Amino acid sequence: MTTTPEQINELLSKAMVAMRNSQYQEAITLTNQILEHEKDHASAHAVKFSSLFKAQKFEQARQLGGRTAQLNPTSEFVLNNQACLQLEAKQPASAAGLLKSLIDQFGERSQWLYNLALAHRMVGNYDYAIITFRRTLDHQPDHDRAAFQLADCLSVIGHKEEAIRAYDYVRLLRSKHAPSHSNYICQAVNNNALTTEGLLQELRLWEDRFIPKDNRYTANSIQNPKQVRIGFLIGSLPENWLEATVAPVINKLASGNDSINVYWHDEKLREGLFNSAVTVVNSPGFSDADFARKVRNDNIEILIDVCGMRRGSRQRALGLQVAGKEFGWLAHEGRYATPLVKLLDDALGEYRFFVSAEYESFTARTKPISGKMLAGIGCQHGLSHSVIKVWAEVLRRLPEWQLHLDVSNKLVSKLLIERFAAHDIEPDRLSFDAKARPGKGTIVLDNFVQNDPVAAANAISHGAILVAVEGSLFPAKQSAGLLKQLGKADWLCDNQRDYRNRILALVNDGDEPIDQQAFNQSGVRDLNRFAARFRELIVTD
Repeated sequence: MTTTPEQINELLSKAMVAMRNSQYQEAITLTNQILEHEKDHASAHAVKFSSLFKAQKFEQARQLGGRTAQLNPTSEFVLNNQACLQLEAKQPASAAGLLKSLIDQFGERSQWLYNLALAHRMVGNYDYAIITFRRTLDHQPDHDRAAFQLADCLSVIGHKEEAIRAYDYVRLLRSKHAPSHSNYICQAVNNNALTTEGLLQELRLWEDRFIPKDNRYTANSIQNPKQVRIGFLIGSLPENWLEATVAPVINKLASGNDSINVYWHDEKLREGLFNSAVTVVNSPGFSDADFARKVRNDNIEILIDVCGMRRGSRQRALGLQVAGKEFGWLAHEGRYATPLVKLLDDALGEYRFFVSAEYESFTARTKPISGKMLAGIGCQHGLSHSVIKVWAEVLRRLPEWQLHLDVSNKLVSKLLIERFAAHDIEPDRLSFDAKARPGKGTIVLDNFVQNDPVAAANAISHGAILVAVEGSLFPAKQSAGLLKQLGKADWLCDNQRDYRNRILALVNDGDEPIDQQAFNQSGVRDLNRFAARFRELIVTD
């Protein structure tokens, strides 16, 4: 049956009225009748696509959207929403093309710029993403999602100081959003941008603003000290700490009589990390109230927080006394916004570290570093200006030596090359190899702003010599604790000048490494002893 142009126009008019009246299925049915007779009818495609989109039939809309965008190259609605669908479907390159077409035709708008920046980020074009997120904020300074994404991109590629400022701006935009304030505190501590008193003040403000004052639960006291219900709260924890320290200790505790729950708050799932005796509760989508109820319903008697202010933080729930005893362990700031949480790191004292020897079986560091090569550790997420300044000064004093940095991210490597170049260090003086590890006699330079005690322990176990400074904030105190536990406090320096001079002296005079057999027999490698002491502290405290 032939359909006349007049009949097609009538069907199209009815479809548009149905769509405006939110009768999306009726509009889809009417446009299908048009497309049966004229498959490339631009307006029918546009109305059907819009109806599918508004009816939240996103997969069908995405499939139709490509052809619809071709037929309607000047339709803002079609191009923008097809771009959104492409982003949702993890097709950022296609989305970027549509958004670029929109901006070229109609000019810059904040939401189009924001989506374009997201597309750049998804394909790893961080430089373009950062520029475009900033352009978004030029158009709309209160665009909090753009501000957060900008801060996150800067952090990923190692722009530490800029990231702190960006996270600070995010919390100004999200004044009542607890995670935004947590992100700022975590980044500031991570980069030594707060004094000890400044940190305490930030935590007091966080407690006053976000922890309810009169809603505390009745504590679950320990019923049977020989069979305790223990919960571990794990958020965005550094991978090496998780694999080398936290998971082995949890699995060891689970091998006894205690009942162990892990509340997994990281969006990245991990298979095979815990043994079958450990109950893993995948909870990144839980609200603080959901989490508190779950812990209470599980009758957890002791809750160990291994998150602090990192992503996945539940300090608001911890302030409700969700378990009879609450402890912080390896929590990044070394302090809490609630006095209800006690610090296990302080209680463990000089014997605070365990690093599994098995960790090396699933790490990429297998190629020994040799020759006139210093090794910098703790560089995976970039370096602060203060560390780069000292390391560059060492390299200028040692023109025949190179510096290896344990970085695998190419964008971080690129930024570090640029920053060392600003201190007159040529790129060929630096090497980046994630598979390299310090060997016997290698002089290892500790990142004195953000220590990596797991990398330090593994380097020492292979005969390397560690040069470290004891800082004031938790991330800068870890290597000092490790060296004191190993009886090598003489490798610690009092300040950055002493640190620099010690490196230069070691290049000329050397030093005796720790005996590898003695290291492997020390408490740093003794899981049974560490887990037993750990359990005793949390149960009897």
